[in-house]
Amino acid sequence: MKNANEIIIGKPVKISHVLIGATTIVILSLFVTGFGYLPWWVFLIVLILGIFITLPTCFNSYWRINKEEVKLTSYSNNNAIKLMQLLGLHKKDEQIIKLPNIENAEIIYKKNIRISPVDFNPDYLNLYLKTKDGNNYTLSLRNIDYQKLEIIIHFLKDNQIELIDKQGIVQLLNENKNLFAHFHNKKWTAV
Repeated sequence: MKNANEIIIGKPVKISHVLIGATTIVILSLFVTGFGYLPWWVFLIVLILGIFITLPTCFNSYWRINKEEVKLTSYSNNNAIKLMQLLGLHKKDEQIIKLPNIENAEIIYKKNIRISPVDFNPDYLNLYLKTKDGNNYTLSLRNIDYQKLEIIIHFLKDNQIELIDKQGIVQLLNENKNLFAHFHNKKWTAV
């Protein structure tokens, strides 16, 4: 097993990525408004819409786990507040869950019901944590590979946390099986 001290699921936000995104939006706004051909207020409207609506959707919450704790970092659903959080002007929400406080963990794969043939949203692979004080947390595993999942399981087992895997997901990932193909049985998944 690969030795790691910490696993990060999702991408932590770097200010350089936010600035590159903002620069891209400024250039696209200039392009859309004809590089000064249209009045300046049209450029300003396009720029504000780009910065306040588009940029915050490019960054998502993430979490990390090590041998002692799980740290959840989440952003506001309000785009203006989320933009301030991304720029470091507003505090982001961070929760720390100590591993000894976790009663059990469960891995569940849920199908995304597709109503349209152009719905390309992925299915859900989540890790559900139940703490001894009665709180429940849902952590997205996204498209995790087996090596990272194995390290997470190792962290949990080192702290005597029961892992519930009724669907056999750990075994499927260990065998390099495609979870989508396995759970959809190669059939169309729309309603």
